[in-house]
Amino acid sequence: MIFSFFLAPMSIAYPQDQLKECVITTKQNPAIQGISDDSIQTFCDCSLKLIIDEEAPPQKAGNECAQIAFK
Repeated sequence: MIFSFFLAPMSIAYPQDQLKECVITTKQNPAIQGISDDSIQTFCDCSLKLIIDEEAPPQKAGNECAQIAFK
């Protein structure tokens, strides 16, 4: 008997338009001035994954992801 094991690539549950919207909105925040686009992208991706995939409260997700992305 032969068994095959395949790993499916991880999928993103949130729509990409939500990521774009998050990036645009985050860039409008005066406290974010001077933060790199990569850090903002990381923040939004992290936040959306926590909020949508794990159903975390938005404020908790934002705080947690800000510590990761903007350190």
